Amino acid sequence: MTSAVNAQPVPDVVPVRTRSRRRPGLAAVGGTIVAVFVVMSIAPGLFSSQSTTALNVGQQFAPPSLDHLFGTDEVGRDIFSRVVHGARYTLSMSVAIVVIAALIGTLLGLIAGYVGRWVDQLIMRVTDVFFSLPTFVVAMSLAVVLGRGMLSLVFALSLVWWPTYTRLVRGMVLGIRERPHVRSAQAIGAGRIRILRHHIVPFLTHELIVRGTQDIGYAIVAVSSLSFIGVGAQPPSPEWGLVLSGARSYITSSWAYPLFPGLTIIVATLGFSLLGDALSDRARPGSRRRGLS
Repeated sequence: MTSAVNAQPVPDVVPVRTRSRRRPGLAAVGGTIVAVFVVMSIAPGLFSSQSTTALNVGQQFAPPSLDHLFGTDEVGRDIFSRVVHGARYTLSMSVAIVVIAALIGTLLGLIAGYVGRWVDQLIMRVTDVFFSLPTFVVAMSLAVVLGRGMLSLVFALSLVWWPTYTRLVRGMVLGIRERPHVRSAQAIGAGRIRILRHHIVPFLTHELIVRGTQDIGYAIVAVSSLSFIGVGAQPPSPEWGLVLSGARSYITSSWAYPLFPGLTIIVATLGFSLLGDALSDRARPGSRRRGLS
């Protein structure tokens, strides 16, 4: 009886507190991974001084060592150097895809959400058409039609990526335009452009940054996948997907050849995903506390 009376109920907020303690660690991991890859893409010489194209048949399929951290490929090129220098190609294409798609999608989402009526219906029906198409197949087809290469790949993926931002922004604008500060700006005669720039867009920025950070990880996978099948970067580029494509014929000859480029893609994607999740959680503790009070 005494134990039953003295027992204290566990508050509902405990899971939230436990989760908030773990998030800083994940944010640090994600931020560190992203920072390393960003520096790697900007200054690859800080990580490796070896050539990405120098041939050395005598060192063919050399195992990982101090001289060749990831081993060598079928013509003796240093795999670590190719992965390091390949970060510039893969990351730059991924960032470009997300930025272009976000700009197009945000503009269309703002127009659809704020103007409404037939404009909203037209934009969202076009968006639905894009959502109904197999994204990867369409991007692959466009890249082939436009000519194989990195610019064609960026354009093709940007063209199929923007609908996610249009739908996201439109949904947020529909809620924000009903807020008192927007209604007040409309009441005093502020123009639509001014209202969008000063009273709506600032409330979208955080969510767009979070979504964009996470999407860079997905774009890395998409870019590498299309380069892997030959419609993206072309030899002798050390782009990650292209390096991995070259390794597929030598899986039994050299375990390190396909392993390390594949792990690089996984780690980079994980880093951007963790950083995006951490940025998303930054805005939530305050809302949780307000909800509990």
